[in-house]
Amino acid sequence: MRKNSWLSLTLLFITYFCLGWKLSEFDVPPHIVWFLTVAVSLILSIALSFPLRNTKTFIMRWLSTDVGAFLSIIVGSFLAVIVVTWLHLFTTCLVLTSAGALARLDIQISGFKRWRSFLMLATISLTGLGLGGTLEFLSKSGKLVLF
Repeated sequence: MRKNSWLSLTLLFITYFCLGWKLSEFDVPPHIVWFLTVAVSLILSIALSFPLRNTKTFIMRWLSTDVGAFLSIIVGSFLAVIVVTWLHLFTTCLVLTSAGALARLDIQISGFKRWRSFLMLATISLTGLGLGGTLEFLSKSGKLVLF
């Protein structure tokens, strides 16, 4: 592993740590939120480790038809409204994706194969997520005093 790749992996850990901390502060049913967050984290790790090969041909075939172009415009407009409405959530997702992509690039430059890069991304992400949530929960319950 290269010396500089630890910086991107640390950044990935810190972003997921902050996400876990924020998720633990919410007063919603925790099992659903945590399950969805872990699932999205694993899906992001899979998407970064195993990119689709024929994405360009699929997109070009989809946009070459009138129905595909029309549906793409409608869905794109709808997603733009959602992004503007929930900008705080979108920026969080963008930061998580960017940190994951940076870590994946460093892992790929270091010469690791796809499965090992997936395991590294998933392990670091889930460790940061769990540790952030655990420390916030313990500090909220009074069992851990940070400051």
